[in-house]
Amino acid sequence: MKGGSLRKRQRTLRSRYRDLRRLRRIGTILAKHGLGELVGVLRVRSPLLRRPSRGAKNERSRGERARLALEELGPTFVKLGQILSLRPDLVPPDIARELRKLQDEAPPFRLIEVKALIESELGRPMSSLFQEFEEEPLAAASLAQVHRAWTEEGDLVAVKVQRPGIRKVIEADLSILFELASLAEQHLPDGELYDPVGVVEEFARTIHEELDFTREGRHMEIFKHNFAGDETVYVPKVYWEHTTSQVLTMECIDGIKISELEQLEAAGLDRRAIARNGAQATLKQVFEHGFFHADPHPGNLLVLPGNVIAPLDFGMMGRLDEKLRGQVGELLAGFVNKDVDLIIEILQEVGSLEESGDTEALRTDLSGLIDYYYGVPLKRLDFRRIFEEGMKLLRGHRIKVPAGLVLMSKALVTEEGVGRLLDPDFDMVAMTKPYVKQLLLRRYDPRLHLAKWLDTLDRYHRIFQRLPADLQAALAGLAELGRTSRPRGEDRSRDRLSLALVIAALFLGSSLILQAGTQPWLWGMPVLGLIGYVVAAILSGWFLLSIMRSGRS
Repeated sequence: MKGGSLRKRQRTLRSRYRDLRRLRRIGTILAKHGLGELVGVLRVRSPLLRRPSRGAKNERSRGERARLALEELGPTFVKLGQILSLRPDLVPPDIARELRKLQDEAPPFRLIEVKALIESELGRPMSSLFQEFEEEPLAAASLAQVHRAWTEEGDLVAVKVQRPGIRKVIEADLSILFELASLAEQHLPDGELYDPVGVVEEFARTIHEELDFTREGRHMEIFKHNFAGDETVYVPKVYWEHTTSQVLTMECIDGIKISELEQLEAAGLDRRAIARNGAQATLKQVFEHGFFHADPHPGNLLVLPGNVIAPLDFGMMGRLDEKLRGQVGELLAGFVNKDVDLIIEILQEVGSLEESGDTEALRTDLSGLIDYYYGVPLKRLDFRRIFEEGMKLLRGHRIKVPAGLVLMSKALVTEEGVGRLLDPDFDMVAMTKPYVKQLLLRRYDPRLHLAKWLDTLDRYHRIFQRLPADLQAALAGLAELGRTSRPRGEDRSRDRLSLALVIAALFLGSSLILQAGTQPWLWGMPVLGLIGYVVAAILSGWFLLSIMRSGRS
């Protein structure tokens, strides 16, 4: 037992030493790219970690320096930078734009390693899995590389194979990132607002999902189901018998990258139709399905004959539930109708804006932003600029919004950029308007309100079903206590406990009603909740009065 504890302690010390060496390496790379001051700000102290110097003056922009540093730090940090590039609510626009240039490329690993992993994962020799397997990969990235192959049935497939040992590298780097995030939360300005630990937790969840190739295959199937019958979108087939958590086999798509304009025209494809089809697909994902490709950049989109869009790389997805989609519609409606109060109300619902806070400065800034764009022709509106200014406004007022909402906005901005690349006259705003109207109509759909009422009633039904049993259990406990204590005042104590439980139940039920926002409303609050609070308050007053009277008698 002692030997096991000693070995565990030795492993822990080795791990800690390895982390400190890695921290020192991080500090050196940051200093090399003119970012050494971050180590001082984070106040990293260790006998093994010397604070790096600021280094020579660097004429590169801070975004470029950050990108180069992340590329040198390796795959985990490259992935982190790519995800942060999608979150301009967390990083300034100039840095986000530069992080978009991060190249997720790596030297290919050997075919013998590819073969060993595939045979280990699928439990069969390669010769029985594929007729032919190309040695040279189509692409090699930090997490995986892709090979072209032919199945036993002769189907052309793309086989995505995870890089050996990458999980250990990522786990070690995540441990360091959590430590750095904790320091950032303590020492960086507004560290608590931007929740660095929460950001790293979200990143860890995202990268763990990307490392599970069965999850990516499931994403592809969901997409295929969502676009069933839509002839403008094609999703590759997943070969599940050749797929595991580290091997993903899918249909190999032979298309043209959406950004290769000359090749599109040479193939006789219609750039305007491609722009419309791509935008229509993104809008459906966001506003109808609530399940969307979080990074639809040109490298992830192929075009097939007939102007059909074929998305690739389904590792990173965004999600919007029904409620958040409705709130998005109201935010856009508030912007179009110059309704600043509605925008602030929705921000209070979805973000970290406190109702008790001073909103006058926010009201002024929102009015200025709306006035600047109000009346501008749709074709002249720039989604990217509006989005970046909106994110700057939110950061300035310390408002944090759900990640899904930011990813949605970024997906729309990216799609607008792709659309205008294909067609200079492309109008994303005009294509978005019908979806916004549909969201607002759904918000007032009586069937939706009926479903919410039924759901609320069902929850209260379950609460009241449990209430008698809870009361009986509490009274039984009181009776047991009474048998072991003095009999004087037993009945009175039991009555008081029963009343206290009833009051507590009323407060709890009323709070649930207020949280659910159940109609009808009075003074901006659900009537049932108000009635429950009033009754509970009256009973509480009577309860306290009876205690005071008994104390005087």
